[in-house]
Amino acid sequence: MINTLKIVFLGVIGFALLVYLTAPEQANLDKNVNAKLNTASFPKHFEVIGISGYAKKADLFKDGLEKYIIVLNHDALSLVETLKLNTRKDIVLLANISNTPWFIKKLAVNGKLAELNQGSSIPMINDTNGELIKALNLFDDTQTKYFVYKVNKDSSIVKISEGEVKEGALENGLKKEEIDRYIASLLSSLK
Repeated sequence: MINTLKIVFLGVIGFALLVYLTAPEQANLDKNVNAKLNTASFPKHFEVIGISGYAKKADLFKDGLEKYIIVLNHDALSLVETLKLNTRKDIVLLANISNTPWFIKKLAVNGKLAELNQGSSIPMINDTNGELIKALNLFDDTQTKYFVYKVNKDSSIVKISEGEVKEGALENGLKKEEIDRYIASLLSSLK
């Protein structure tokens, strides 16, 4: 019995040590409130859910075309199921999971995002390292919030709205009336 407890105890200690030693360092996110938002500060490549590999910035954000970036934090990802039914070509979704613990990202998040966005014509960027969130100068990772940005024809970016869904929406789901209300509010800002 003592030997079994020793093995279990050493196994737990070993696992904790493995997680601690292999965890990537957190990105230093410095807020620059005076920064002019522009697609030039975006990374050159994005991990896009539903395609293998990465997509180029120039493919998603073409010069001279307006686009809307909808940043979805944890619970706001519950809106993807309904948003993917939208046929607009000027929307890019951004899954803000940069503050999720790395172990959870590797274990569950990528599969859940692929499941949520399956069959969608709207590209969804998986911002695991937070580069795009930093480029948007967005540091609010409240689980229930979403943010809408407009990329203008000159590649400048402006934040046009933000909203909130109820807490626990991703795990517990939303009623049809709630979804309709949230989607109507979100889409009304895309004009």
